[in-house]
Amino acid sequence: MSGVRILGIGSPSGDDQAGWLVVDALLAGGMRAGKALVIEKLDRPGAGLIGLLEGAERVVLVDAMQGNGQPGRLARFDQEDWPRYSHGLSSHGFGVLAALTLACELDGLPSRLELYGIEIAAAHPGAVPGPEIQAAARQLAAVIAASLG
Repeated sequence: MSGVRILGIGSPSGDDQAGWLVVDALLAGGMRAGKALVIEKLDRPGAGLIGLLEGAERVVLVDAMQGNGQPGRLARFDQEDWPRYSHGLSSHGFGVLAALTLACELDGLPSRLELYGIEIAAAHPGAVPGPEIQAAARQLAAVIAASLG
């Protein structure tokens, strides 16, 4: 068993960099990866996410989400919330929710899993994330850092 894994999921497409921005904010705030803490950016991991959950005691996942909310809105999703989001929480094809659901069926979820989403406006390749997304990423990084003590 390893300690904590913080996984920021994204792509180089505008606001879809939300998860990456959270990782950047954590590192800029002085958080350092080590033996007990893995901090990683993932580019649309799909089913590959399942293997990254294995052996961790706690996993914090952050991804962009698309819905009808205000860009920059933060949301936390517990496992009991997943069925309400049958369309997925991710802007990716085989998204985070699909991978987590499969991991659950394979009995591969860590004992503690936190899934956060940042509502995005647009995911245009090569675009810069909007200011609301950048601010939300910093805010969520502060929440995650505080939860780690």
